[in-house]
Amino acid sequence: MPCDLRNLLTESFLGRLARVWMRAFESQKFRGEIPLDIVPVFIYHKCRFFTLLARAAAIVIPKKCTISPRRQNMRALWTGRLQFSLFDFPIKVYSATQSNDISLNMLHAPCQSKIKYEKRCPVHGPILEGEITKGYEFEAGKFVTLSETELETLAPKAQRALEVLFFVDQPALEPLLFDTPYYMAPDGPMAREAFNNLREAMRSSGKYGIGHMVMNRKQHLVALWVKENAIVVSTLRYDSEVRDVALLDDLKAATKKNKEEIQMAADLIDKHTKKFRYKSFKDGYQEKLLALIKSKVAQLQAAAQTKEVETTATYATAVSGNGAPVKRGMEKAPPTAKKTRRKTGTDN
Repeated sequence: MPCDLRNLLTESFLGRLARVWMRAFESQKFRGEIPLDIVPVFIYHKCRFFTLLARAAAIVIPKKCTISPRRQNMRALWTGRLQFSLFDFPIKVYSATQSNDISLNMLHAPCQSKIKYEKRCPVHGPILEGEITKGYEFEAGKFVTLSETELETLAPKAQRALEVLFFVDQPALEPLLFDTPYYMAPDGPMAREAFNNLREAMRSSGKYGIGHMVMNRKQHLVALWVKENAIVVSTLRYDSEVRDVALLDDLKAATKKNKEEIQMAADLIDKHTKKFRYKSFKDGYQEKLLALIKSKVAQLQAAAQTKEVETTATYATAVSGNGAPVKRGMEKAPPTAKKTRRKTGTDN
């Protein structure tokens, strides 16, 4: 709905309510006929009316539901210096990916309150934050504890530097090694020239830079390559983190190769080879979940709007003089009939 039309309808609705109130206030019923004990009630109803009027201004024409997946701001996660031979300049590192998964809360169905989880000891019940320590279970039910001081001494020295060690050809790194990608950008105008020069040299070479950096109390092996105007820094998995294919028992059995079927598979691969346009692929489940949430929110808003408008209209009728609540409060008490004395037999 256009904004001008929305404002016009809102002003028209509120204007009618305001005129109803003014006519009721200026009518003869409110002139000199309000008992003193009714004044507090009159003031309450007046305040209540304008409260409902303000609510009506906000909900008479509700805005379109604009629920969307959570977006993360582009803020630097790590700052330091890039060091490679003669290059040494300040940089910032940003997260290159984000999760658009819609977060659903666990609720208590009868009252729709959020479920809370507390830290409990199976022996002593609820515990305080200062009573928690870390430990390693070396046998079932047996632990060795590690203090924060001991863990701090083991952590690598927090050097604010990304050191590039050497460069390799792209086929040397298989996709299985790549872990978490980040964007790297120059930190300040003085670093832009050096950053741009290194980026263009890497672009023309088509090679990966290999280096290391300390982030989140852990030393990471990283790979660097160029994407558009940024340099991508991706953490790499160490050799101990990649499982050996030889552990798969299902692949150990030897089978004969069928040249005809291999050629048929190769022909099918060539036939179905296309350019990969990854932007055309969407998460269907998340889109359907978002549409369902929007429809439910719209239903709740419509129900709240209808209830509030009905309440406001009912009160507007009451303060206009036609409703029972205000009318009864503003009327004078009916005159009481005088009691006549009963005649007795002694009267003449």
